[in-house]
Amino acid sequence: MLTLLFCISCKKECSKSTIHKFSKESFSLINGVLFFQNEKFSGKLSSYDPVNFTSNLIEYCDGKKNGKEIKKYNTNELAEERFYKEGVKTGVHRGWWENGNQKFEYHFNASGEYHGIVKNWYKTGKMFKFFNYRDGREEGSQKMWQSNGKIRANFVTKKGERYGVIGLKKCYTLNSKDESIQ
Repeated sequence: MLTLLFCISCKKECSKSTIHKFSKESFSLINGVLFFQNEKFSGKLSSYDPVNFTSNLIEYCDGKKNGKEIKKYNTNELAEERFYKEGVKTGVHRGWWENGNQKFEYHFNASGEYHGIVKNWYKTGKMFKFFNYRDGREEGSQKMWQSNGKIRANFVTKKGERYGVIGLKKCYTLNSKDESIQ
């Protein structure tokens, strides 16, 4: 019992209150670990992406993402919300288009693998993809749609095998009467 208490008390606490603005001069990313002035970074990192017009706020501990990552549009509307534990994706990750429609929803297990439902939407709000995963592998019903709402793929994955309309290549039918392609 005493050993357990000792081990728990030795766990490093990471600063969540300090917010640093990203600069190329002060920060470096080496093998997935973020360094601030040559030491593993702990705290909150804020940055701005001028290409996508988004601001980011990410929590780090010992150089790895740890906690919540928030991305917002210039309008202050939420663009993405993601969660990490010691650099590994975990929980439910969600994203939204600038118009407020949902963009994606991904579920992760403790190992950072897809686990559960993975959904993507077109900017219009129409469903693009609805897949099911178990421990990082497709399992169960999988569906994809074209932007016009027509089904693109509709199949079931069981033990790594796909059954149904995969939608990987276009198939055409030649009409022998007028030689048109359908």
